Amino acid sequence: MRKLMTSMLAIGLMTAVGFSNVQAQEVTDQDVKNYAIIELAKNSIIDGISPMVNEMIEKQEGMTGQRYQELQSAAGNQAKLTEIDAQEWEIKFYDLVEKQIDKKKEAATGVVKLLASNAMGAASYKATKAAVSSDASIKAKYEGYLAALK
Repeated sequence: MRKLMTSMLAIGLMTAVGFSNVQAQEVTDQDVKNYAIIELAKNSIIDGISPMVNEMIEKQEGMTGQRYQELQSAAGNQAKLTEIDAQEWEIKFYDLVEKQIDKKKEAATGVVKLLASNAMGAASYKATKAAVSSDASIKAKYEGYLAALK
């Protein structure tokens, strides 16, 4: 009876180890490549935010980068806006810029969702994202693909 229990335990452990290895191997090179492409698409949108904001600030008469940062630190807090003597046009400008930033962020999120669901499936995307974060060899492959695609 003891031998039977030991054998069953050993089989159970081998099955569990084998199953965990199969799960780890589910992330293919193609998954990593697709994930890199998706991240590049997302980053191309996100990376455009700062230049867009700077351009909007430059084009707005009377606005400077420093003043925009002051408005940003006081945003949503009427007492702070009063304290920095925020003008109505400055608040409207800040709100306009924030709407543009939100549009870009939403676009980036939409691109990720669309590409992830159509190029590799949500489950594969999530598994690959987790693997890139936790597995050094998969992260190295991911970084290699990023470098090659740029």
